[in-house]
Amino acid sequence: MLRKKLLRDIKENLGQFFTIFAMIFLAIMAFSGINAFSDGLKYSSVEFYEKNNMQDLWLYGENFSEEDLDKIKALDNVTDVERYLSMQGSVDVKNSENSEIENIQAELNFLDAEDDEKNISTMYLRDGEEYSPDKDGVWVGYYFAKARDIQVGDKLTFYVEGYEFTEVVRGIVSSPDHVYTVSDPTVIFQDAADFGWVYLSMNECPIDFGMDDFYIYPNAIVDVTGVAPNPYINSNELDEFENKLKSVKNELYELDDISISAITGRDVWPSYEALKAESEEGDTYSGMFTVLFVFIAGLSVVTTMSRFVKKQRVQIGTLKALGFRNRKVTIHYIAYGFWVSLIAAILGIVIGGPVLGQPFLNMELSMFDLPDAHRCILSKNYIVAALIVIVITIITYYSIKSILKESAAQTLRLEVPHIKIKAKEGGKGLSAKLPFSVKWNLRDILRSKSRSIMAIVGVMGSTLLIVMAFGMQDSLQHYLVWEFDKIQAYNYKLNLSENVSDERLDELFDAYGDATSQTVAIEYKDSEGNIVTSSITVNDSDGYLRVSDHDTNTYDINDGIPGSTDGDVNEAGALFATEKLLKDNGFSLGDTVKWRIMGEDDWYETKIVAAYRDPQSQQFSMTRVAFEGLGEDYVCDTIYTNDDLSDLTDSDIDGVSTISSIESLKEQMNVMLEMISSMIVLLIAISAILGFIIIYNMGILALSEKMYQFATLKVLGFKFNKLALIYTQQNLWLTLVGIILGLPLGYEFTDCMFKYAIGDNYDFFANIDISAYLIAIIGTLLIMFVTSIALSRNLKKIDMVASLKANE
Repeated sequence: MLRKKLLRDIKENLGQFFTIFAMIFLAIMAFSGINAFSDGLKYSSVEFYEKNNMQDLWLYGENFSEEDLDKIKALDNVTDVERYLSMQGSVDVKNSENSEIENIQAELNFLDAEDDEKNISTMYLRDGEEYSPDKDGVWVGYYFAKARDIQVGDKLTFYVEGYEFTEVVRGIVSSPDHVYTVSDPTVIFQDAADFGWVYLSMNECPIDFGMDDFYIYPNAIVDVTGVAPNPYINSNELDEFENKLKSVKNELYELDDISISAITGRDVWPSYEALKAESEEGDTYSGMFTVLFVFIAGLSVVTTMSRFVKKQRVQIGTLKALGFRNRKVTIHYIAYGFWVSLIAAILGIVIGGPVLGQPFLNMELSMFDLPDAHRCILSKNYIVAALIVIVITIITYYSIKSILKESAAQTLRLEVPHIKIKAKEGGKGLSAKLPFSVKWNLRDILRSKSRSIMAIVGVMGSTLLIVMAFGMQDSLQHYLVWEFDKIQAYNYKLNLSENVSDERLDELFDAYGDATSQTVAIEYKDSEGNIVTSSITVNDSDGYLRVSDHDTNTYDINDGIPGSTDGDVNEAGALFATEKLLKDNGFSLGDTVKWRIMGEDDWYETKIVAAYRDPQSQQFSMTRVAFEGLGEDYVCDTIYTNDDLSDLTDSDIDGVSTISSIESLKEQMNVMLEMISSMIVLLIAISAILGFIIIYNMGILALSEKMYQFATLKVLGFKFNKLALIYTQQNLWLTLVGIILGLPLGYEFTDCMFKYAIGDNYDFFANIDISAYLIAIIGTLLIMFVTSIALSRNLKKIDMVASLKANE
């Protein structure tokens, strides 16, 4: 009997219970859907890294000999080591649009010809032949091959260090250390068609090293004993492995007769770091949305159930009079919240993965070459769903317990609306001059505080999501201007080849100007004495590469930063440090930092003279004068120019490895913005649904609670238009309050997302255009008016006799 009653009651109050269902469904769907793709990235990458034995350490030096490799392999915790030569070059490929030949940047990795097979970071074969050092030809990265329609058997012409050579494509492969690749550190999103990477045997290297059968291997990779534990789960095994890595690094640095300039681990390898940061963003997204929706759902439960139970006082009293115990009646009414939330949670988990998780995973896989990537639903999704159901059930109980504890006799006495009439009905002062509709609505809002609060919070959440949706796009557009117009104030950047001669360098200066910079790899000690890997950009760019203050105003580095400079910027070793680097490492402006150039023994202790802000690279900078003041030689590796180089390719300028244009970087970022448009559309859709549900529920509750009052007003002669005005006016007030609170919260949520969801190397912040706020205001008001007008038609259907006699 009670089961039938439960189903009947839910059906009769479908709109109010649907609000609870929808909020919990959206919360679980958002949580499980976002986690499905983020956890999928995490565990798919861990599986791929383990299966293909991704390297644990990268070594950099002048040339690793076979004797050097034997010494490294002899270390206790080293399983294997392989050497290679990695160089920036270019390749001729067909343009898919008009079949013309384009010269595209490419990373060429020449593998040790003495290795019988590649055991570290093995190639995942997509098509073609397995790699072997005695085979000619190249093995091309999968995403580049796919984007440029490169097939096994095609012939590709490569250019490197002024040499031209042609190779046959033997295989299409993926690699664990090339899951994410970019042509330049300033690139956040790399269009796969604009940059490629290949593996080939050193036997195919065209470079003349000056001696027959002699090759230079400045790069090596090390496989440390044991399998790297899952980095996303804190464990003793992970700590032990990290300690082992530190121990191996120290032993490598102490090896005699081996010149190692730098050793880095996975945590700073761009491919690994980018994927890890991207997969961890989902934890922030899912947490933010889940908390928001569950909070609104909780308020909906309190309001809906307390009103629902009040309407059922007579039925509750009747059940008790018929002999139903308090416990059974209580369980029956708790079941409303329990079953609605349970069904919503189950559907949220079932639908979240394919509806949200898969599209987001597909979007991520357009950037990350991760074979066999899949969604992943972990136990935490079921635990969170269960906790939400329990929370909603508890809220349901506490919202109805006071009525359920009454005796049958008390419950059978219908609770009649109680109206306090003051001695002077008209009031005094300003209140006496207020219109009747205003006084009526003010009194009703104060009497129905829980309903009013729920409405305000719901509208606030809807407004917040709209601001977030458009604010994300505005903020990224602001980043484009900040990074590619203000900081990088040039049109083209020429990355110089290694060992370019002084004579050729002077020719390049004459042709393209002498605005240059040098990137110097360093190690420094943070405030706790830990050694951290970073870099210094030695800036001699004549204002082409600028430094930014906190408010994104940019300056020539030689002029310092107004308000954020403490000392002489040209003093020997004077450091500029990004604000985020200072904060993360416990430094302050004016502090002294101990640092050394990678591969050198001497440590410097120099002062931080200026703090600047960079949106995507947290490092140090220095003027050329300050760098040379230390006795170091300035060897530029980059030239900046505003000349038009659109008709030139990487191979056209001797001594230049790659040519990068600001316009191409902007285009790549715009591609990324188009990709995240699906997320923005989703946010807009959810916010619209949320706004409609909340305002609809607010209207239904208001009508059901005030039917007696509206019937009274109708008897007193109030026409439909006047009643509709009173009804709509209250909805408008509550909506406006929700909008006023939601606008700044939308900014704060967006800002938090950019601060905590993206990778540690970025320093984004919300920058939202006024149009986003206007859209949020107009959109929310439009939903409110449409819903209120539709619901106000129910006022025409009021049965005055039934409504007035229902409380007798």
